[in-house]
Amino acid sequence: MASTRCKLASYLEDLDHVDFKKFKMYLEDYPPQGGCTPLPRGQTERADHMDLATAMIDFNGEQRAWAMAVWIFGAINRRDLHEKAKQEQLPWDDPAVECREDSIEEEWKGLLGFLSRISICRKKKDFGRTYRRHVRSRFHCIEDRNARLGESVNLNKRYTRLQLVREHPSRQERERELLAMGGSRLRDSPPGPLRLEALFEGDPEDESPEPVRTVVVQGAAGIGKTILARKIMLDWASGKLFQDKFDYLFYIHCREVSLATPRSLGDLIASCCPDPSPPVGRIVRKSSRILFLMDGFDELQGAFDEHAEAPCTDWQEAAPGDALLGSLIRKRLLPEASLLITTRPAALEKLQHLLERPRHVEVLGFSEARRREYFFKYFSGEAQARAALALIQENEVLFTMCFIPLVCWIVCTGLKQRMDSGESLAQTSKTTTAVYVFFLSCLLQAQGGGHEHQLSAHLRGLCSLAAAGIWNQKVLFEECDLRSHGLQEGDVSAFLRMNLFQKEVDCEKLYSFVHMTFQEFFAAMYYVLEEEDGEGLAGSREALPSRDVAVLLENYGKFEKGYLIFVVRFLFGLVNQERTSYLEKRLSCRVSQQIRVALLRWIEAKAKAKKLQAQPSQLELFYCLYEMQEEGFVRRAMGHFPKIEVNLSTRMDHVVSSFCIRNCRSVQTLSLGFLHNSPKEEEEEAGAEEGLGPPAAEAHRLGRCGLSHQCCSDLSSVLSNSRKLVELDLSDNPLGDFGASLLCQGLAHPCCPLGKLWLVSCCLTSVCCEDLASVLSANCSLTRLYIGENALGDVGVGALCDKVRWPESHLQKLGLVNSGLTSMGCSALASVLRTTQSLTHLYLRGNALGNAGLKLLCEGLLHPSSKLRMLELDNCSLTSHSCWDLATVLTSNRSLWKLSLSNNDLGDLGVMMLCEVLRQGTCVLHSLQLNEMYFNYETRRALETLQEEKPELTLVFEPSW
Repeated sequence: MASTRCKLASYLEDLDHVDFKKFKMYLEDYPPQGGCTPLPRGQTERADHMDLATAMIDFNGEQRAWAMAVWIFGAINRRDLHEKAKQEQLPWDDPAVECREDSIEEEWKGLLGFLSRISICRKKKDFGRTYRRHVRSRFHCIEDRNARLGESVNLNKRYTRLQLVREHPSRQERERELLAMGGSRLRDSPPGPLRLEALFEGDPEDESPEPVRTVVVQGAAGIGKTILARKIMLDWASGKLFQDKFDYLFYIHCREVSLATPRSLGDLIASCCPDPSPPVGRIVRKSSRILFLMDGFDELQGAFDEHAEAPCTDWQEAAPGDALLGSLIRKRLLPEASLLITTRPAALEKLQHLLERPRHVEVLGFSEARRREYFFKYFSGEAQARAALALIQENEVLFTMCFIPLVCWIVCTGLKQRMDSGESLAQTSKTTTAVYVFFLSCLLQAQGGGHEHQLSAHLRGLCSLAAAGIWNQKVLFEECDLRSHGLQEGDVSAFLRMNLFQKEVDCEKLYSFVHMTFQEFFAAMYYVLEEEDGEGLAGSREALPSRDVAVLLENYGKFEKGYLIFVVRFLFGLVNQERTSYLEKRLSCRVSQQIRVALLRWIEAKAKAKKLQAQPSQLELFYCLYEMQEEGFVRRAMGHFPKIEVNLSTRMDHVVSSFCIRNCRSVQTLSLGFLHNSPKEEEEEAGAEEGLGPPAAEAHRLGRCGLSHQCCSDLSSVLSNSRKLVELDLSDNPLGDFGASLLCQGLAHPCCPLGKLWLVSCCLTSVCCEDLASVLSANCSLTRLYIGENALGDVGVGALCDKVRWPESHLQKLGLVNSGLTSMGCSALASVLRTTQSLTHLYLRGNALGNAGLKLLCEGLLHPSSKLRMLELDNCSLTSHSCWDLATVLTSNRSLWKLSLSNNDLGDLGVMMLCEVLRQGTCVLHSLQLNEMYFNYETRRALETLQEEKPELTLVFEPSW
């Protein structure tokens, strides 16, 4: 028998969209008679049918919730549901409450009487609702930096969750983080990520926790502090955040308040309200229910000297902006009020001595998963988002730098402009240098305003600091290092990050560039900026690094960890003439053109060398030329390459080489090696198996080579005679069933050592499956077979499964991606799972298995003989009903470690069920993928909570937008 909650949810599902909204409205205003409690708007606004039924029962119990629903059905003129629900008999635990039998007219009279009695109370609440509506209206949209008049973007649709942490890494951890993989990766799963809801929660480890009244949110320029502050305002006004903690949130832009004429706190609060005469006195009487969100403390002008002026203690007393905010921060004014202050690290020291027991939170920007999510939110079309993301992911440095939201926006904006104009992304996408130059101008232009000379000095100091660090292999700097390059902490706060490290009983303060590649970029700038008169004398107490580019190029590749590789790449990018003009126009930076000659000579010398040193390779030289993006210069440089020999492995390698070879007019010998990219089925364990193959083993990659069945006889002979060939990829060749049959003759030879075979998209049908089954029974070495993208169908897969003598087969991984399988073929696969213990990976994405097919597979997985570790079921036509069977497997199967369910319509209910199962200690799953699926807000929060509760579980859920 269905539960009361399920029955109530089924009634609510019968309401159309308009009636469902009316139902919620009546729930919020329901008269509290007979012990019934109205539901707060925060509980109803985003609730779906099941959520609303759950909330009604949580607030009022099953019987009262049912009585409320019966009455509201009548009130919204749904007599059918009113009568049906009234007549339905349900087993109540408490028989004391009965459904209300009054007529609709009598109920309306009762409601009007109730409303008249609470009219005064409602007036008091009206302003709170009006203010929330005003906040929602003010903060629901944001303007992009390049927005035209009237253009804006919905904040909820654009906002992407940022990483917030409280922990401080040690000095050694910070150095390792900066140097990891040449500085191209950051902590992607920081310890102890913090949720917004927990910002003001006490520390659970503290035995007697004091209430958190002040939270300081610090982060580098462009890291997302302001958009985070606006999101907090919007979520509070929408009933999603701090509902039980704060009645009012007031957003204060520190710079605007600092520059404004003196005013009182009451005036400041009134300026945030829509009503010209808000009830400020009533608001401040409950100051413990107020949160002041102060955005941009680092932009305040005041010195905040304790003795500079008397603090302001009266909310009606007018005071200068700095004094007013300083009194709030020091808790001289409304000491019970809570504060959330955002700032750049440079102002932390000034802020620290003003605060009592603050909580410090750092914004780390986007994780890798959130970077991908941002692309899908930025681009309106999924196809555009995928194309842009695929391109940027090939450029590891640029994709990593997208952890900074501002850089992510710059990249997306540039790509979208090219898409809208119909240009090719591959050839016209922004280079890494171009993005960094634009990012630099975004942050420095705002600091101009008549201080160009000072700005130029700060920039030069930053460049010399970076170059000195590169030559000394140094990534953490002391304050004396900054001073020796004529810098003060505040001068460069946009690019430097302050780090506090424990040192015996004290803390030491060190600085690092926000990211290692910023240090490399500024070091390259050091070589291209023209030297000014007297530079290096004022404020400098140490010898500056040599500006001789020849010395830099001579040492290329000699440093450990590849310190100079990106410096040289940036060097090429910065001397691009268009970029040079941009720097001179926007930042008044004169760039030396003499370096172009030195770079061309260096390329010529490396190209003509009989044997290139280990570094730089020809491909690395091509990356340098690509970064310049000047075809005239590239043609002159490529004229020195009579012989080109490069191995390509990534899409970016292809793009870079294509650009350079296209501009080469004198090449005599061209050799392009296409290093194999493991297919999706191989990616997850490629790293673990590196170096495990036999000595002198061979792998032949012949994908997309236009091979037909005519060459298969020769290949079969090779398979029979070769003792070293362990991998063979013939994907995307039209071999057909006859060609496959010829190959199988060689594969079945007892001496064939082949371990991995790809026949993906080779025009195969069910006819070849018996031959393949014979091979699997006879060949002891073949452990991986990938035959997806072929029309095998249920008949072919059935033949493959039935004919193989599984106890004798050593097959570990079987790929049947997009093979025309339906639920009919799953019984044969289930039989295999029950029979063999060798099969550990099964790839079935793109097959219409449906819930019935999954049920059969789950029966096989529940058998004790099944040792499957990885199951891929992306795009297999599964719904929420399949989650019951999956839940059973996850709680019972002890071998399944990785499950992929992307692009299936599991629904919120199905995903919530999986979340509950994954929380249980009996579940051994280590990885779950739920990409390209729609989740509501509650389901996303459940997934995020699960991710935080079980850090050992790799949970990937990129929604479909």
